[in-house]
Amino acid sequence: MSIEYVKHDLYPESILIRNFIGKVDVNDIIDSWEYLNKNKLIDKKIKGVITNLTGCELIMDMESFKTLIAYLKKEDYIKKIKLAVISNIPETIVFPFLGEIQESELKIKPFSTMEAAVDWISKGL
Repeated sequence: MSIEYVKHDLYPESILIRNFIGKVDVNDIIDSWEYLNKNKLIDKKIKGVITNLTGCELIMDMESFKTLIAYLKKEDYIKKIKLAVISNIPETIVFPFLGEIQESELKIKPFSTMEAAVDWISKGL
C-alpha cells in the first residue's frame, strides 16, 4: 500500500488529493489522516480532501467502516472540511454513500470522477 499526496493544480491551497494504491484498510486511512494532521498539511485554507480509491483495493466491512466514522467524527479539523471520495467500484463506493446519508455532521460525498469531486469542493471558494 502506498499513498501519493498531491495539491490540486488549480486550487493548490484549497484542495488536497490522496491517491491510495494497493490494498488499503481502515488503519491505512486513519494513519493517513494522522499524517496529514501531524505534518500540518491541512490548515485553515484547505476546504476539502479528495480521497482517490480508483487505484486501490479497499478492504473494508461494516465494522471497520464504523471505526473510520468514529475517528472522523472525533477530529474537529476533519469536520470542518469537505471529504470527497472517488471510486468506480460498487463494493467501495457504498461506504462514502453510507457516510453521506448517515453522518450529517461530516461532509462526505461519493464521486466517480475527479472533476465532479473538485467541482463540489470548489463551490464557494
